[in-house]
Amino acid sequence: MSEQFIRVVDCDLDQPLTIADVAEIVGARPTLISRLVRLGVLETISDESEEPMLRSRSVLRLRRMARLRRDLGVNFAGAAVIVDLVDRVEVMRRELSAIHSRSGG
Repeated sequence: MSEQFIRVVDCDLDQPLTIADVAEIVGARPTLISRLVRLGVLETISDESEEPMLRSRSVLRLRRMARLRRDLGVNFAGAAVIVDLVDRVEVMRRELSAIHSRSGG
């Protein structure tokens, strides 16, 4: 397990992984990951290969969604929306902080 954690943390977050790799890392069934891809909850990398590839950052997204499911009982679609909104808020917070820094505030 720690080897898998190192693999995700130490790699480029855009590194391509197979659905089977992602499923193994997060401890889910590949069929679940495939279903989330079909639903648009997880984004694949445009690739002409026979197997869809996911970015490594998908592992982090899935872990966040799994915590929302476990802690709040949210389904995967709802968890995806929450994760997206939290990410947007974080981006806006960083932008606002940068604006304040430049203006001397």
